[in-house]
Amino acid sequence: CVEVLGNLNPVNLAEEDPAQCFLCLDAVIQTFCVLVPSLSNLQNWDFDDEDLRYVYRYSLGRLPHQSVDPTVRQALLLIEISSGTGAEQIVPSLRDWIAFLGSPYWKPQDFIKPASELGLPVEPVFESDEMRLTDSIRRYPEYLEEAVRNKSYLDVYKATRDWLPDVLSSRVFDIFRRRVNDEAQENIDSDADVSEAHRVIEKTYQKRRFMTNKGRVLPIRIQDLDSPPPPEAIEPVVFEMIPQKLRVELMPSVAYSGKTKQVEIVFLGGPGIGRSGILIRTDTSAILLDYGLSVANQRIPEWVPELEMIDCVLVTHSHLDHVGGLPALYENYTGKWCATGVTGAVSMTLLEDALKVGTPLPPRRHDKYDMVSRFNRRNIDRVKKSYVQLEAGKASELAGGMVVTPVEARHIPGSSAYLVDIEGTRILYTGDFNLDDSVLFHGANLPTDCDVVIFDGTYWGREDFDRKAVSDQVSQTIAKHGPVIIPTFAVGRSQEILVMLDELGVTSSRNVMVAGMAERVTKLTGYSGDWTGMKKNKVVLDVDDVLVAGGGMLDGGFAKMHYDEHRQNPDAAVILCGYLAPRTTGWNLMHGHETHTCAVEYARLSAHSSASNLAEFVGSCSGKKIMVHTPTKKVSGDVLLPEYRERIVLDV
Repeated sequence: CVEVLGNLNPVNLAEEDPAQCFLCLDAVIQTFCVLVPSLSNLQNWDFDDEDLRYVYRYSLGRLPHQSVDPTVRQALLLIEISSGTGAEQIVPSLRDWIAFLGSPYWKPQDFIKPASELGLPVEPVFESDEMRLTDSIRRYPEYLEEAVRNKSYLDVYKATRDWLPDVLSSRVFDIFRRRVNDEAQENIDSDADVSEAHRVIEKTYQKRRFMTNKGRVLPIRIQDLDSPPPPEAIEPVVFEMIPQKLRVELMPSVAYSGKTKQVEIVFLGGPGIGRSGILIRTDTSAILLDYGLSVANQRIPEWVPELEMIDCVLVTHSHLDHVGGLPALYENYTGKWCATGVTGAVSMTLLEDALKVGTPLPPRRHDKYDMVSRFNRRNIDRVKKSYVQLEAGKASELAGGMVVTPVEARHIPGSSAYLVDIEGTRILYTGDFNLDDSVLFHGANLPTDCDVVIFDGTYWGREDFDRKAVSDQVSQTIAKHGPVIIPTFAVGRSQEILVMLDELGVTSSRNVMVAGMAERVTKLTGYSGDWTGMKKNKVVLDVDDVLVAGGGMLDGGFAKMHYDEHRQNPDAAVILCGYLAPRTTGWNLMHGHETHTCAVEYARLSAHSSASNLAEFVGSCSGKKIMVHTPTKKVSGDVLLPEYRERIVLDV
């Protein structure tokens, strides 16, 4: 396969004939078809990035990754060369591909030989001092202390942040944190108060460049010293605002916090859809808003050193792209995570299910230096024990100087936006939210007078959807067909469909059943109606049956099983009603890649705000507007679209 790719010699191909660039990608897929003969039916498709990711994941499920990885690296180089990418730009491009595919963070040196074979001289780039440091740490992690001796943290962080696995980045940080805190401790007088200790630590951090950029040191946590000075008294009104279950963990953060000069918002994840994660830090404290896992590529949010210094985690809702990274975080994190009651209960159920179905995928599951490998039974148990319930509308101090109020987001049952007040600077993080009325809720009512609003832009600038038309479509399809299979997402969509069927009278005229995870979550969220749970001994659907089951993309579970049973039944129907990831069974069905004679309908529903209501809300907001969770690549006007790991600083 490598020989096939090497013989293409696509150097300067883009300049000679840009159309040939697409043939290079086609050749990559053809190469994978050689690897996996059962994929030969892909040869007539129009390929894109999603195809490459799909074939990569498919191959890993059937071949040892040692035989797949070299070909993938060759393929990525081929794509970049055919696109005209030069040696200097190849490093960030490859890093983006690695993140997109969900591959391991391969060593930079792994690309030197295949790049040379394709005519791209990358040795000067991959053998720079920065890359050599990264390579030495990866090759000899047991000598980590020696590798970073006589270096500042800022220099090491900048040199290694793009290619060093997260676990090793965390170890590097711990070494420097221990060094600078020990030095600061030696310089603090025994009778120093909190203010004096803060000044000494800040001066030490500046001297030793314990920072991620030249302008600001990392959060100063006096409580992390071996012998901190006596804390300042906490005012009774502040003490009462700390949730009782959080007081032991948060009292040091509150007692040692001081008036902050700047607030920094760090986007660890979330600019695109999947792996949401936003960190808000002050001079002394930090909170984490969501910590998700991308189902598409098994990525969790980007690692930054402040992730090791957070006081609390706030989860907006129970979808895995917002909560799925928690088990990886809890390998080292010992604090609490907070959410409203429904979100807490459903999140733990979905984490259990994700582990059961094989999350994370190999080979990264077995890579001890990849943080996602920490998604395991032990850490899920830690997540369960560390949950603290919040109440919508009630303000709580969840880190020093940070007062947080959950606000109903109306995305799915239990979903919340968070209003974070930092000494009068108000930041609203909407999470996924819905301003439209649905059968489950009225639209969300969120404040518009905040200094910053970080909002979900899923449907920014895209066509609106019509819930009334969907209701009519579902009703007409069920009236004409039987049995009917409705694959749904277990949280939110299942309940919306069930309530819709109840309101349409379908539950009175047909045997409506809910099964699998959809049934479990429906019970957890408290919804009830004239539907029934699917009996365990029912293995065949009857003509009168309407099945609502988890697995909204039709890739598994009861919905997939009964679809396979009835796909060639012209009287049966499948109603797809949610997002369909490329190359899933549901996506294939909608795009003509699944043979069937049953009826297929796409009843488009969404738990996100429609484009028109979203634009109206954002237009009414008076502060800085930052859009996340969106496929949009460019925006105009006063809306900001952050990059991964981008930092936005606010003066307080």
